Amino acid sequence: MKLTADEERMLAGESGPGVQRALELLIAIGEAYEAEKLIDISSSHILSPEMQFWNTGQLSRWARELVAESVEGATHFRVPVTINPIFLEPAIAERLGYPESYIEEMSQSLASGRETYARLGVIPTYTCCPFYIHPLRQGEHSGGAESLVVLFNNSVLGVRVNRESGPTALATALTGKTPLYGMHLPENRHGQALVELKDDLDPGAFTYADYNALSYGVGKMVVDKIPIFLGLPPNMSITQLKYLCAPLGVSAGIPMFHAVGITPEAPTVEVALGGKKPETTIEVGRKEIDQAFAELCSATDSSIDYVFLGCPHVTITEMDEIARLLQGKRVKSDVLLIIGTTEPLRLLARQMGLVDIIENSGGMVVSGMCSAGSFLRRGVPQGFHVGVVATNAAKAAHYLKAGGVQVWFGTMPQCINAAVTGKWGDA
Repeated sequence: MKLTADEERMLAGESGPGVQRALELLIAIGEAYEAEKLIDISSSHILSPEMQFWNTGQLSRWARELVAESVEGATHFRVPVTINPIFLEPAIAERLGYPESYIEEMSQSLASGRETYARLGVIPTYTCCPFYIHPLRQGEHSGGAESLVVLFNNSVLGVRVNRESGPTALATALTGKTPLYGMHLPENRHGQALVELKDDLDPGAFTYADYNALSYGVGKMVVDKIPIFLGLPPNMSITQLKYLCAPLGVSAGIPMFHAVGITPEAPTVEVALGGKKPETTIEVGRKEIDQAFAELCSATDSSIDYVFLGCPHVTITEMDEIARLLQGKRVKSDVLLIIGTTEPLRLLARQMGLVDIIENSGGMVVSGMCSAGSFLRRGVPQGFHVGVVATNAAKAAHYLKAGGVQVWFGTMPQCINAAVTGKWGDA
């Protein structure tokens, strides 16, 4: 691989052992993919193992050691860097009745991670939707992990980014470099599978959950082929596009999609295909949508313990819709309603009076925390009753179901109704 003088200096350890290891890792990845060189990136998005995945026990200690070794000697990130949410807010752990020793250890792990990344200059977004706060431009090269960030940046914004791992994303942040392969090359960004909607669907009337179900089902069918959606409304909102993006990160192994007439690299089908013929054509109708809804539900008990909204983090539009649905109502006392977002949007929603409506109804608006219910399937204290979850997020439902948690997947109104009545499906 050809290296610049700056890259040679990093490889020689002149910027410290952490940066040296980071460049060694990126070179190894590049050589595995036969990349000719490294390229400059304009930004990166990282996820932290000690804050997002393992907060307690031996794995937490290992994660902190891994990060400490990775950033050894580094004084700053070389590009603007955003960061993914944390695993669980200590305040929620207290409300759940987690042991004091668990909360104390978790708080120490969170404090350690926050201090490390703050020292390096991270933009403290703590969200899976950094594009709310730090949007990028079409054609920019970026680094980063988190499947939604990769899908949204590539597909909706036209940014060029590969689906990185946590360690490689951190390496791109420390070096400002990434290997030139995959989604950084225009020829790899063309669509391969056409997705046509049957006549029994009216996408103009889709709920957020419908977009989730469509995307989740399509992901299972395309597997590793980049899909090209036909027939979606040309005026799709950012919120709707977010719901179309997210499930593709768990039901398929792809870094992007196209939506003709909507996403920047698909003004026409021909352009999205790169002048080639599609490898396959998929038809999706009401039957396939309903099947996806059914697949995402694992619960048999209609009693609800938790309602999670905000996977991915909610927009102001969603916050307004949630507040309207809760206006004049009260969340059942034994149900925990969590709405996850990022801190700047939470502050805006509070200024608009939306947070007060939600909190006065008994809900919780949290910022900077993963809203996929990860704390119910990983690191759960011994003897803790997990319970039943309702969510309008296919990604959260997929993870919870895979983790053995009983989950109901449905629309936002269904979820709010479940929070108020304590039952799934009650009128």
